[in-house]
Amino acid sequence: MLMGAFAVFTLVAVMGLSILPSIWRGYPVEPFYPVLHGVTSLFGAALVILAALAGDERLYLNIGLAVVIILLGVTLGILGKKGKKAPKALLLSHVGLAVVCYGILGFFTLNPYATLI
Repeated sequence: MLMGAFAVFTLVAVMGLSILPSIWRGYPVEPFYPVLHGVTSLFGAALVILAALAGDERLYLNIGLAVVIILLGVTLGILGKKGKKAPKALLLSHVGLAVVCYGILGFFTLNPYATLI
């Protein structure tokens, strides 16, 4: 299940990186694409939550980070829906935390017996 979540988040990362230049410059993006990015990330988060409920306590950090990342993404989506330009600090926070969360998930996926402590 963890490998599936890692694969889904790899797809989410590719989608995010493809819309990042447009959002960074303040250009509008197709409305369905950020929604697809968000729905796919929710599916990946659900897989991580299921793995954590199955007993993998290492993933609690990822779940906590995912909550913050999702809230930042929703904020970016609301601002885009209103036609406002996304603040660069908000965008960098979303991307930076997503990179950290993806790295931790990859570490745990590829090292099944590793811990952070």
